[in-house]
Amino acid sequence: MVDKSTSQTLRRGLMVLDHFHGKDKEHSVKELANQLEISSTVTFRLVNTLVECGYLEKNNTTGKYRLGFNAYKLGLNANPHFLLQQLAMPFLEKVAEKTQETVSMYVINPLTLKGICITSLESPNEIKFSTPVGSIRPLYRGASKKVLLAFMDPAQQEQVFQRAIADGFTKIDELKKDLEDIKNRGYAYSEGEVYKGAFNISVPILSSKGEILAGISITFPVFRKEKDTVSTFSKHLIEAANQIENALQTSN
Repeated sequence: MVDKSTSQTLRRGLMVLDHFHGKDKEHSVKELANQLEISSTVTFRLVNTLVECGYLEKNNTTGKYRLGFNAYKLGLNANPHFLLQQLAMPFLEKVAEKTQETVSMYVINPLTLKGICITSLESPNEIKFSTPVGSIRPLYRGASKKVLLAFMDPAQQEQVFQRAIADGFTKIDELKKDLEDIKNRGYAYSEGEVYKGAFNISVPILSSKGEILAGISITFPVFRKEKDTVSTFSKHLIEAANQIENALQTSN
């Protein structure tokens, strides 16, 4: 039974916007109408209203629609990790200054159970590995994501394992052993798991209850790795993570 205190038109408009969350960044009116199972006429009116209000815009080259600037601004204001980013930034900047390498912070998308980069400070070196903010990767590849997976709730871990198997990943037992080592060690490192020639070192940021909040990492070309790089960089990251955790507890 439909709640008469709600607006069906608004609900449909929000459903239109929801279809721009996936990998397809642009949709035609016909595509949206088919996906929403409503008439093209109604969909056209909804899309036109969203364009008029700045939440969608038309790509005149393809004739399709994409998210507009007002949707972007709304997303920035809704950022659930704003406080974490704000408190972490001074400590991440110190790590970046000490190492002169790319420093990033990742969190878990609770819907997709993938890792998403929310902050990245690029290395000043000419040869470097960049991590674009907003980039999304599976949690079972690369140290920056594995460190999140290692400290996840066991039930969520199992969901990730099942999705990995569905994606064709076959080394689950090896992955579980790797995650156990990461948790015991307190940090993760990997070479070339996501990008060839890249080395990554990552540590978790935990809540006062021991729940995973985020992971911070350093990424650099493997040719710059020296004998003591892993131990030195991991210490810098662990120190920063402790400071971020303390700042979060103080803010609460």
